[in-house]
Amino acid sequence: MKANDRWIAFASAVVALSGMSVFAADSAPVLVDVAYRNKHWMTVYTNAVPLTWDWNTNATKATLAISGMNSAFATNFTAATSNYLWQVSGTSDPTAEDVYTLTLTFSNNTAVVGALTSRLAVVTGAFGQTPVNSVADSRDWSRVKTNVVIPYDASWLEATTNAASAQFVIAKDGGPVETNTYANVAGYTGWKIVRSGWGYGTFDLALSFPGSTNVWAAELTRPMDGMMIRMQ
Repeated sequence: MKANDRWIAFASAVVALSGMSVFAADSAPVLVDVAYRNKHWMTVYTNAVPLTWDWNTNATKATLAISGMNSAFATNFTAATSNYLWQVSGTSDPTAEDVYTLTLTFSNNTAVVGALTSRLAVVTGAFGQTPVNSVADSRDWSRVKTNVVIPYDASWLEATTNAASAQFVIAKDGGPVETNTYANVAGYTGWKIVRSGWGYGTFDLALSFPGSTNVWAAELTRPMDGMMIRMQ
């Protein structure tokens, strides 16, 4: 777990030791990812996600707000609560991918006294449901219809492994440009295209890591919803 803003603890294994025992049994192996720059720290692998934190000693209450591209909600805690079980989806396997921003705000009767933030991503691949389109020249590779989760990782190329930040730019032909900069160089970002003002048309996507000349670029189109009939 990262030491800065990675305050979310999930899918963890706990070993309890009580008293002395003459016998010992080997426990099941537990995968521990010690790589600091890794998307695993942002990926949700189960629908039930235990969240844990240290209570701010100056706070009398706290508000947990979870906001994604497709949904958002908030819940309050009035005691020194240190955990919460977040149900990501109403089904055991989430049907939509998303990137969530989690904010835990501590306050007393007069003011905010602290806050913790994190980002977690739900990707279907983590639940064993990754659809694969094996047609190399399929039009689906260059089309987008719904909100999408886009991964980024500076370690994809040796030339970018020393990057300190990541930048993701979305530019619509003849329209707005959005530049997103991230301090972490491995993770996921969400592109909210539905009901967001982007509209339809052609979009240029560019992923870069400042300090490196390498840029990943893609051109996507968003077709209009419904059926289109061409007439001559």
